[in-house]
Order: sequence, then structure tokens, then C-alpha cells
Amino acid sequence: MAFFHSQPQLAAIYSASPSVAVNEMASVLVGPVGLVLTIIGVVICPITSGDTALRSARITIADQLHLDHKKLISRLKVALPLFFVSFGLTFIDFSLIWRYFAWSQLIVATVVLYSATVYLMKTEKHYIISFIPAIVCTLIAFAYILQAPEGLRLPSMISNIISIIATAITTIVFLKKFKK
Repeated sequence: MAFFHSQPQLAAIYSASPSVAVNEMASVLVGPVGLVLTIIGVVICPITSGDTALRSARITIADQLHLDHKKLISRLKVALPLFFVSFGLTFIDFSLIWRYFAWSQLIVATVVLYSATVYLMKTEKHYIISFIPAIVCTLIAFAYILQAPEGLRLPSMISNIISIIATAITTIVFLKKFKK
């Protein structure tokens, strides 16, 4: 927004294509060499990240199913279904996938915060530093899935009340289980 000076200009640029905005900013701000580096960063790096994610998924699935994945045919037995699922996901609205992904990452972060809290409690350290963020993340996770269009679509007032109650119950159960 700072580069394009206002929301309407930014909206006009992005309505054409996000690549137009990236090209314009890179050309003006970093010149031709920077433009090449920007293209590498915007195009090539996500491709290699996707490749790494699919490879990691293939290896994880093969390990969990106790499959030998040293031979090419064994790797293909796991990789091809992953490829087809990934290809199928390209036909779904990416913003929907991204929202589910963001919510799942919030859940992972919340579990990690609760795990850190348990560790800090067991080692008799100041657990509040991870416990308060865990409570906040719990509240946000409940509220989001209850009112989001891809969730239960409850009215915000109802979902917020349910979220507060569910978070309070979660907090009480957690403290009873882990606090000495």
C-alpha cells in the first residue's frame, strides 16, 4: 500500500494480476538484477518448497505404512496418489484452502504452546509465558471455526460466547490435569 499510495490504486493493480504489482515494485525498487532475483524468489522458491513438501509427505507416508521406498516403483506407489490429490486441489478456490491451512497451523501452534506449558510446569519454571498465548490461541481457534463461512457459520455473538465458554472449560481441564 505504501508503494502504490492508496487502496484504490493497489486494488486496480491487483485486479489485473498480482504479478503486475510484483513486476512494477521490483522494477522500480531494485532494478533489472533485483527483478530477476524477485522472480526467482516469487516463482522458483515456492516451486521447490512444494517439491520438498510432497517429498516429505511421501517419505512420511511410506514410513508410517512401513513401505520400502528405496525402489522407484515403491516411491511411485505413494507419490502418484499424492500427485493426483495435489492436482485435484488446484481446482479448489485457493483462498478456501489457505483459510483451512491457516486454521490448522493455528491448531498446531496452540498444541505446541500447551506442550511448552506442560514442560514449563514440570520443570517448575514460569509457565504463564506460554500458557496465556495458548489460551488466546484456543479462543481464536474456537471462534474462527464456529463463525467462518467454511466452518459452522454461527452468528458472531453466539460463536464468541461458545468460544469463551469452551476456552474456559479447556483452561480448567488443562489446569486440573497438569497443575500440582
